[in-house]
Amino acid sequence: MGYFRFKLLSPSGRVFSGFIKLPYQDEMSAISHLERDGSTAIHVGKPGMFYSFLLHLASFSLQQKMSRSDQAEFLSNMSLMLRSGVPISSALKESSATSSLPEISKDIDDMIISIQGGLTFSETASKYSHIFPNAILHLIRIGEETGQLDEMLKKGAGHLKRVDGIVSDTKQALLYPSFVFFMLGAGLIFWFYFVVPKIVTLFVEMNVSLPGLTVFLIWLSEVFQNYLFHILSGIAVTIMILSYLYKGSLGGRKIIDSVLINLPLSGTIIRASSLAFITEYLSLLLSSGIDILQSLRILKESISNSIYKESLDNILGSVSRGEGIAGSFKNAQLFPPFVIRMIGIGEMSGTLTEQLAYIAEEYKSKLSILVSTIGKIIEPAVLIIAGILFAIIIGGLLLPIYDLVSQISK
Repeated sequence: MGYFRFKLLSPSGRVFSGFIKLPYQDEMSAISHLERDGSTAIHVGKPGMFYSFLLHLASFSLQQKMSRSDQAEFLSNMSLMLRSGVPISSALKESSATSSLPEISKDIDDMIISIQGGLTFSETASKYSHIFPNAILHLIRIGEETGQLDEMLKKGAGHLKRVDGIVSDTKQALLYPSFVFFMLGAGLIFWFYFVVPKIVTLFVEMNVSLPGLTVFLIWLSEVFQNYLFHILSGIAVTIMILSYLYKGSLGGRKIIDSVLINLPLSGTIIRASSLAFITEYLSLLLSSGIDILQSLRILKESISNSIYKESLDNILGSVSRGEGIAGSFKNAQLFPPFVIRMIGIGEMSGTLTEQLAYIAEEYKSKLSILVSTIGKIIEPAVLIIAGILFAIIIGGLLLPIYDLVSQISK
C-alpha cells in the first residue's frame, strides 16, 4: 500500500485533486486504477517525505479487534451474498455496514481497493487478522481453491458462534465466584475500617477489660486504619505484576496457568472450556479438508492456555513421527479417557471429524450446566467462610459487651 497525490479530469469536465492510498508502489498502476471510471489523469505522483509523514500520522489509529460475534455476523452476511451471486467487493462493502466500528469500515474499503488492484481475497484478508482469525484465513484459501468460498465462510461463521458461546460461558462461570469474594473482601474492609473503631471507642470510654480475641480484632482494625492505602496499592500492584507476567512472559504464564488449572473450581472450568475449544477447532479444520498436522499447528497457535499449548506441541511431534492420533493424545496425559476413547473410535472408523464434533458438544453442554450451577457449587463454601469470619468478628465484639453487662448487673 502506498500514498499518491493525484489531479484528475472527470468525464464531466470537473478537475479535482487530493491524496489516495492504493495497493501499488508504481505510478503507472496508480494511474490505471484512477482512470477506470473514465477520468483522465493530469498528474499522479508520490508525495514528498513530509507529506507522507503527515498522511501516515493522520491515518494512524489504535487498531480495534472485531468481537467474535461481529466476525461471525460479518462472515455469515458475506456467505449469503456470495451465494446469491454478489461480487466479492460488493459483498465486503455491504457486510461492513453491520459493524459498529468506523475503523473496520475503513479497513474494508482498503481491502476492496486491494482486490480491485489484483490481489486475491485470501491475500488481502491475511493483512487484517483483527477481522479474519487464523482459522478463517485457511477456510478462505480452501474456499477459493475449491470454488466453495460461500460454504467455507458459512462454516467459519458457525464455528465463531460456537467458540463465542464457549468463551462467554467460561467468563460467566468465573465471574460469579470473583464477584462473591470481592464483595466478601469489601465487607471485611468496611467492618474493620468503619465499624470496629467506633465500638472500640465505646469500650475504652467505659474502661472494659478486653479478651485476647478482641485485642486481635483491634490490632487488625488499626492495621486497616493506618495502612489501608498501602494494602489496596499492594493488591493493585500484585494484580498488575501477575497480568504483566501472564501477557509478557512465557514462564510466568505457564506458572499461572498451572496454578489455575489445579485449583478445584477454576480447574474444572478451564478444562471444560479448553477441551470444548480444542475439539471444536480441530473438527472444523479437519472437516474443511486441512490435514491433521496442519490442523494441529493452527490449533496450537490459536489456543491461549500455555499448558494445553505445550501439550498440543507434544501431540504434533508424536503425530509427525507417525504415531497414532489417539495414542499421541493419551501420551500428553492431559486429556480424559473419554476424549481419548472417542478419538480412537473416530481414528479407526474414519469418523474422526464427527467424533470431535460430538466431544465438543458434550463439553459445551457440560460448561453450560456448570455455569447454571456455579452458584450452588460455591455457595456452601462462601457461607462457611463468611460465617466463620463474621462469627469471629461478632464474638470478639460481643465478649466485652457481655463482660460489661455482667459488671453492671453485679
